[in-house]
Amino acid sequence: MGFFKRLVWIFASPNKVFDDIRERRVSWVQPWIFCSLIYAVITWISLPIQRAVIEVHPTMSGEQIDQQIEMMTRFGFMWVILAPVGALVITFIIAGVSYIAVTLATRTATFKQYLTLSFFTGIVGMTGQLVSSTIIRVRGLDNIMAPEDAQMSLSLRALAPDNAVVRGLFGSVEFFAIWSLVLVTMGLTRIFGMSRAQAIGVAVLLWILYAGIVILGESFGGMNG
Repeated sequence: MGFFKRLVWIFASPNKVFDDIRERRVSWVQPWIFCSLIYAVITWISLPIQRAVIEVHPTMSGEQIDQQIEMMTRFGFMWVILAPVGALVITFIIAGVSYIAVTLATRTATFKQYLTLSFFTGIVGMTGQLVSSTIIRVRGLDNIMAPEDAQMSLSLRALAPDNAVVRGLFGSVEFFAIWSLVLVTMGLTRIFGMSRAQAIGVAVLLWILYAGIVILGESFGGMNG
């Protein structure tokens, strides 16, 4: 029963989850399963959106569009199946890079505990992607007349000027992403006894990594559009 309770707790009562991590009553496997399921659902919901964007892409030729759609048709389901691997690899890399900052601040931390914390807080962060993708699908794929119509984010992106870097920075200031970083700060202080300033430093590093990924996404999209 704790499996489902922790899924609710990370949103409603995160300190209960942090206490379980500190006392080693839960490992990274459980939240990884949560993340994998969410990632798979996001992928499944997003595939038709990506197809709709390709079909109206302004710079791709008809042949290129057909090739992209054929590839999505062949490998789309595989991307859903490989969601658990994707969730593990991405979280492992980000946790591994930021763990350096954690070890500089405290000797009580273990990578397994930090990875567990990363997966649990990642659940909150991924919820934003799930909400955004769901809203786009509810609005209807027929409303996607240009790639920009498939952009839906609970962030400041809409306020950014037409510049990939600035759009990426504004896009990284997203409600669920910030919520996730606040939970990281709370978790680091609760689990490892880090000071608030040290925990905020780790959260800022994570935000920089996240912002870099968003900026790359905006830049890549700009090159294609």
